[in-house]
Amino acid sequence: MLGWFINPSFFFIGVMELFKKRTGLEEKFYQACETVTVEHDYVIYDMDYIQGSSTVRLFIMNPETKTAVIEDCIKVDRGLSPFFEEDWVPEDVVLEVSSPGVYRTLKTKENFEAVVGDLINCTISGSLNEELVKDAPKAIQNEKSFRGILKEFNEEKILLEIDGFELPLTIEQIKKANLDPEL
Repeated sequence: MLGWFINPSFFFIGVMELFKKRTGLEEKFYQACETVTVEHDYVIYDMDYIQGSSTVRLFIMNPETKTAVIEDCIKVDRGLSPFFEEDWVPEDVVLEVSSPGVYRTLKTKENFEAVVGDLINCTISGSLNEELVKDAPKAIQNEKSFRGILKEFNEEKILLEIDGFELPLTIEQIKKANLDPEL
């Protein structure tokens, strides 16, 4: 069954997937999705294959506008129809094609690099290193969720600016992150 939607709800499953490798069916789905997406002059923002629900969630965007409208999603969905009718695809697979949304999830290196300088929301596992936050405003010291400007990103850490305080977080600390613009 093929379908599309334009306004996904924000959710995150698991921990940071910065270095995730796709394998098996997920890799085959990704390759098919990439072929069709590129043919239609879009890029893949993200793709999830949720085996338990047999769902392929494809998030696409126009590289110029950094989003997708419903017509874009329909084009890609229709372009993928022949691929999803091939013998290797389980019969119960559902395809959902969507824009990454305003509050898009940040999971990959490319996702983070694209939003340096923007407001993000970040939730961590565990506690902050007391030494790193001893000069931080009290409102930050015991928190697990932070909203600030992503000042820097590399494959080991990010630097958030929160009300003038710079908070370094390691990638391993980050449980989930998403773009959180002022609207």
